[in-house]
Amino acid sequence: MGATRYVLGSAILGLFWSSLLKGVLTNSSTSRCDYPPCSCDHYGRLTCDCKDEGEELILTTEGDRRLSPHTSRIMVSNCSSVILANSSLASMVGLRSVDLINVANLSLVKQSFELSPHSTRTRISVRNSSIDVMPSFVFRGDVEAITFENVRIGQLSAFSFANLLHTDTLRLANCRVETTEAQAFKKFDVGYLHVIGGSFGDQLPSRTMNDIEVYHKFMLDGVKMGVVRSNAFIVRSPRTVAIQNCAIESLESEAFDVTARGAVIIKNNTFSSIGVGAFLGIRADREIRSPPPSSSSSSSSSSSSSSSSSLVHGLIFKNNSVTSFEEGSLMFDRVSFRPELDSLLVAQACDCQMLPVWKNNVLNYTSVYSRFYVRQNSLVPPPLSQSQEPINETPETFLCLDGGLDGVPTSFVDYETSHCSLGGSMLVLILIIVGAVLALLASICLIVWCCRRRRRNNRKKWISVPTNAPDVVSKKNGVIGREAATSGTPVDSRITMVVPDGRLYRETEFHVIVEKAEPLTTEL
Repeated sequence: MGATRYVLGSAILGLFWSSLLKGVLTNSSTSRCDYPPCSCDHYGRLTCDCKDEGEELILTTEGDRRLSPHTSRIMVSNCSSVILANSSLASMVGLRSVDLINVANLSLVKQSFELSPHSTRTRISVRNSSIDVMPSFVFRGDVEAITFENVRIGQLSAFSFANLLHTDTLRLANCRVETTEAQAFKKFDVGYLHVIGGSFGDQLPSRTMNDIEVYHKFMLDGVKMGVVRSNAFIVRSPRTVAIQNCAIESLESEAFDVTARGAVIIKNNTFSSIGVGAFLGIRADREIRSPPPSSSSSSSSSSSSSSSSSLVHGLIFKNNSVTSFEEGSLMFDRVSFRPELDSLLVAQACDCQMLPVWKNNVLNYTSVYSRFYVRQNSLVPPPLSQSQEPINETPETFLCLDGGLDGVPTSFVDYETSHCSLGGSMLVLILIIVGAVLALLASICLIVWCCRRRRRNNRKKWISVPTNAPDVVSKKNGVIGREAATSGTPVDSRITMVVPDGRLYRETEFHVIVEKAEPLTTEL
């Protein structure tokens, strides 16, 4: 009897386990793993390679080709079209990574990358793919790292990158974004936020990155941007800020609103146009970096002094090129940073008259700085000692293009020495030559005038003989008299009489001696 019960029990258990195994096999046969171009291994890794498949690949949790909740890794490559349905990943507790590579058309919807609330640290990577529209709220959950590399994004919608928890790295490398909406990056914490290479279309609207808290490093490296609107980047608390190798068409006033906990590096960039105070929004994050109060008064005083000194960090502005700017365009928060300016290339042809104007626009902006500081800190007056502290200048601080827009960069000092000073000397020399010629001409004119005046004076002094017919001596009655030259008597032109002026006439005695020579009648 006992043996019979044992055999019956074993048979029942066998039937139970066989039916259970059949059910599992049935379920497994209807999963995505059993349909090409995908396959799965014993570790739950789903691999889909569409090299030889031209059909559209749909990743979803519904239908016969649904994704298994036990999937630990998804790798899709070489597909012409992939659709990642809504909440397709939400049931995968053990999901560790999602890799989408070489997808010609990747279609995402809201919460395509929604993760299970029980999943731990999932990595998402999209490479060499094209996305027409990056929808809103496409991410949700505990994502360890997000990497987009060499991806074309037609439209980056508002809130595309949002709802991220415990994200360590967000990296966009060589991505070409055609259109960006405001608040595309909205309110999340991340350790490293790197945008490397690629482009962001014609303009970045205000609040493109809105209220992003970065714990370690915020970096823009080699990015091409059109017009960057005011407050386009609102980033909080990075230890390091690096803006380098970028090409920006227009940087509007206060384009960066960044509170940093460390050094700021702005180098090797090309700015076509910079508005007033474009970098003034980069300042120190004083609240987070304040040291905790100590127990003793001496230690508190020392910590406060050290904290006040540590509030001032270095800001390096080096090897940048600027085409159009004005007074206050390169204005920095002197309260938070010690600006170090070096190798600033003004991408215009060198001009002796404009060199001091350009230098003044960069170095002297006290009034503009005070106006911006008061607006940002309405209750605190601007620290004049800080705002008027000069920036250290070296011979290589300012550069311009010698020889036109295609010329060679040369320092202001060298250009002034070789062109502006020589031009001044030549001008002085020309002025001296012109002055000498004018003086010579004036001297010649003066000499001629003096000679003519002297000749005229001599003529008035010595020649008082009438120029008309002169008076002659008459022999009538033996008395000498005056006859008019108009009379019919012949005039002896050999005999003239000098008549003095009227004033002297009455006081003058005339002695007239007439000599007549006749032939002798007697013999000697």
